[in-house]
Amino acid sequence: MALASHIEIHEIENNCFLVQHKFNNKHVKMGRREAEFLQFLTAAMGDQGDEGRAYGGELSGEEQRYLTDKFKEWGFLSSDPGAEEQAARSGGWRFNWKSGDLTTIKFLTVNPDRWLNRMLPLIRMLLHPASLAGYALLILAAVGLLVRDADLPAVVQTSGLGLWSYAAIYGMLLLTTAVHELAHGMVCKYYGGRVQQMGAMLFYFNLAMFCDVSDTYRFKRKRHKLAVLFAGIFSQWVMSAIGMLTYYALQGFGIDAPLLIYYGIANLGLSFVNMLPLVKLDGYWMLSHGLGIANMRTKAFRAFFQLLGFRGKPGANAPHAAGPASRRERGILLAYGIAAILFTPCFWVWGLYNVQLRLYDWIGAASLLITAGIAALLLYHLKKFMSTMRQPA
Repeated sequence: MALASHIEIHEIENNCFLVQHKFNNKHVKMGRREAEFLQFLTAAMGDQGDEGRAYGGELSGEEQRYLTDKFKEWGFLSSDPGAEEQAARSGGWRFNWKSGDLTTIKFLTVNPDRWLNRMLPLIRMLLHPASLAGYALLILAAVGLLVRDADLPAVVQTSGLGLWSYAAIYGMLLLTTAVHELAHGMVCKYYGGRVQQMGAMLFYFNLAMFCDVSDTYRFKRKRHKLAVLFAGIFSQWVMSAIGMLTYYALQGFGIDAPLLIYYGIANLGLSFVNMLPLVKLDGYWMLSHGLGIANMRTKAFRAFFQLLGFRGKPGANAPHAAGPASRRERGILLAYGIAAILFTPCFWVWGLYNVQLRLYDWIGAASLLITAGIAALLLYHLKKFMSTMRQPA
């Protein structure tokens, strides 16, 4: 049975499928029955001779209605390309401030896949084993110089830094973030994946960048998936090493450039923050892929609320392929859910604090009104989250 042109279905393990919308980058993992039903619906969308064909599968009428609504919500049943799909096809930049998730507002996106295809010879050279060995030597050299520098504690005192120095360091960190995301995309392309979205976003209201490498779900080898996810953090280590080595090289010529050492240490600290697995940073995706548990965060939250006796709505029993398969997985999800529930509010507070700190320098006490408005949005987000926990996965 044929599929609509904007949908791809890949079998990633026995009776488990990854459904991908090629333009809005929505990926959903589902079971065999659900995938077959989606094939039936999408085949009936076009001129494929199936319009009058009755569904003869295993799903009940209630399950069919629920899944049809979900597929529409995810855009799988849309036959007309919208603005987002047109932008994805053209490879142009696209602005978008609409988001259903206040933690990640992707406001500027572009499809870099064609550009990465053209850059593939350079990517292969940059990821050659000899190149990787060179990066490792750079990192080791920088660490060695740091360890041997007895004056380092005095050098890294930032009390004398002015506004322009902080702005310069912030700009260097933003540039490194772009390199970080590009590294994800390059390694994904190196292993044969597609990178259909990249851009800028507000992550917990802090400016950040992103690169959609969800095509890694199709990779057969776990080490390839983990390599893509680790690439960003490794690139940060390389950039920190370059900054530190440049600082010490300039010192040899009598030139003092402390901003380079500040940048190197700050960037190194951010790389370790990126390894946190309790929010959706690189550490989380590495843990999820390493354990082989898709949608781990959502499943973990549901496991936690079920432990508290927070049950779903009556009748919300539509099929899904995301339930825990073993006692081990249930234990992992519960432990992760408890840790994430405790940590996530702290991350929200940290994000709000940073917003308030920056706005206060610009507009003074009026910033409190803006921060209060954001806090109200967060409460609304919390209400939606609690409602989602009462719905099937």
